[in-house]
Amino acid sequence: MHAEQKKPAPTERKNETLITAQHMSSDQDAGIVTATGKVEISRSDYILHADKVTYNQKTGVMHAEGHVALLDPSGEVEFADREEITGDMKQAFAENVGILFPDNSRFAAKQAQRYDGRYLVADKGTFTACNVCKEDPNNPPLWELRGQKIVHDNEEHEIYYHNATINFAGIPVLYTPYFSSPDPTVDRRQGFLTPMPGISPQLGAFARVPYYFDIGPNEDATFAPTFSEKDGAQMGGEYRRRFAKGSMDFNGSFTRADLISDAGVDEGQQWRGHLIGDFLYNIDNMWRAGTDVAFTSDKSYLQRYRLSSADQLTNRAFVEGFKGRDYAVTNMYYFEDLRPGTQPVQPLVLPEATFSALGEPGKTWGGRWSLGGGLLATNRDNSNQNPLQQGPNTRRFSLNGGWERQFTSNTGFVITPSALLRGDTYWADNVQNSQGTSSTYNNVLLARQFEQANVVARYPMGRSGDGYQQLLEPIVALTAAPVVKADPRQPIEDSLDVEFDETNLFSPNRFTGTDLIEGGSRATYGLRHAVTLNNGARVDMFGGQSYDFTDNSLFPQQSGLQQHSSDYVGRVDFLPAEWINANYGFRLNHDTLTPERQDALVSVGAPVFRPYVRYISAYQTETTGIIDELEEATLGFSSNFAKYWTLYGSHTQEFQPQPGARGTNVTLTYADECFVFGIGANHDDTQRADISSGTSVIFHFFLKNVGGIHTDGAAMGGFQPQFRQY
Repeated sequence: MHAEQKKPAPTERKNETLITAQHMSSDQDAGIVTATGKVEISRSDYILHADKVTYNQKTGVMHAEGHVALLDPSGEVEFADREEITGDMKQAFAENVGILFPDNSRFAAKQAQRYDGRYLVADKGTFTACNVCKEDPNNPPLWELRGQKIVHDNEEHEIYYHNATINFAGIPVLYTPYFSSPDPTVDRRQGFLTPMPGISPQLGAFARVPYYFDIGPNEDATFAPTFSEKDGAQMGGEYRRRFAKGSMDFNGSFTRADLISDAGVDEGQQWRGHLIGDFLYNIDNMWRAGTDVAFTSDKSYLQRYRLSSADQLTNRAFVEGFKGRDYAVTNMYYFEDLRPGTQPVQPLVLPEATFSALGEPGKTWGGRWSLGGGLLATNRDNSNQNPLQQGPNTRRFSLNGGWERQFTSNTGFVITPSALLRGDTYWADNVQNSQGTSSTYNNVLLARQFEQANVVARYPMGRSGDGYQQLLEPIVALTAAPVVKADPRQPIEDSLDVEFDETNLFSPNRFTGTDLIEGGSRATYGLRHAVTLNNGARVDMFGGQSYDFTDNSLFPQQSGLQQHSSDYVGRVDFLPAEWINANYGFRLNHDTLTPERQDALVSVGAPVFRPYVRYISAYQTETTGIIDELEEATLGFSSNFAKYWTLYGSHTQEFQPQPGARGTNVTLTYADECFVFGIGANHDDTQRADISSGTSVIFHFFLKNVGGIHTDGAAMGGFQPQFRQY
């Protein structure tokens, strides 16, 4: 006999019981209805599956057996060998019961009772987020929580454990008479978070005790005081909110603690703190506004509490708009320089406005036009500053227009001509003479016009062979423009240094920013050669040089661009097999071929052990005009020596300008689908006022859905557990 009822509309079925089964029988005298064979019974969002269900009409109790599975409205699935269930499915008694949560966590007990469709009370139950061992399902999971009595409240979504132990591989390692945690369906909950203890050279022993406020579905806050051996109490916290047209996220802290100034002077107890965050508001589909805030009370505070390693903070307020390929923005900037020593005065930038527009391809003489420009105003407080630290107060207006088109011949030549017309106007004060004298210019009025024509020709040639593809591409560019002569009255805000390499070899202007322009006529040439095998192995080489037909003395020393013939620049990427990866970027002196800049990285080996070395050598120019040679090397390795296990290590050694070790660290991590553990040590050899070198030990230990403990940002720069799935 087969019985199956048509399911009515949702509004009709709230208090109805719908039954589907392969066979159904009824004993009217005893009031017993029996359903067998793929039984499905649904009522009020509860769904019961079993091999056999017997329903006693007199008592209103169902007896289910054989592959019993009960799906409740919260999405949890309850499994049992046998189960006694009331007709409304809100009261039940089950044997050998298990609950599978939506995230694959599981709960099990010999027997359990359900009350009012809300509480599940189990005797001698267990909970774990670990997968069952595929090789031997009878093996205990990596970890599990065991309780003499466990209560699950599926309305409050909380699990309570009485006389609980945490077992690892079946061995008890921790006992507590009472313990509670949110069930796996909870994303967040108000209350105390796991305390974060640690030891650092700056603070001594410390502990951070965060409390989380769940203000609303789109809003939360965290209050996180830190108590340390050296600084006492530090108050800190974070506030986050999302709204219909934007978002905000701010974190800050303050404390009253001893301060060693940048000059090494003990200034005693001072109020110290920070505020970092951002705000974004979408005005409409075209315009948006926002702020980026980054403020600290002194140069060492952020590093002392390991909140940030930045050496300069940028505060920004902006309004920007997007329309197709057009863009406009108005910014206000305030900078805070955190580098040790006496630094140049930072400007207040108000405003910095730019716009750019790009035409449709093929609409203007077969190419497309571009239009751009900007307005800049900077102001510095130069009072009581020596001339080396002072800077100009600049007002600048720029406007430029351009055109570009690409031609591709039948023989494969790709030719791209372009043209640029640009004008800049300056009004500036307190301009230091750029030619090295002590002169200072005030009330400077400058105007300049600049025209440039540029043609880039490429001839990519490719061929395929037996198991490989080859590319050979010569590139030549011709640039024509009037010579731009140095003007000692020229304020320079955004073109203080040049980094010449293979990435900007063919750029029409190799100065950064707007203030300095690369004029004159030159030829630029380069060659790329790449071979790629079908198995993924690849060798890619590029090199090139430019020749300036005119004398361009605007480029700084050691830039590689001061002479008619530039230095040679290029890069080699060498990946012949999975076990080796190497790349080398270089700038070679055009006369002697000695390296002026090098950046090399070599990594060899397999995932089980893969060492690497990175070497950097370059000249860097400070804003004061001082040129230093930077040379350092980093040796390191990574090792996935076993499933779930990873070991990292590195050491950085500086050779120039101040030889010595800079830092060493080792980290060991275990991460699977339910457990994350890590321990590491970091030795920092840098020295500065109020920041001591020393060794920090990091530690983290997390059980999925239960929580854990870790040293926080004050010791290790923050940690978020990442559970791996295999």
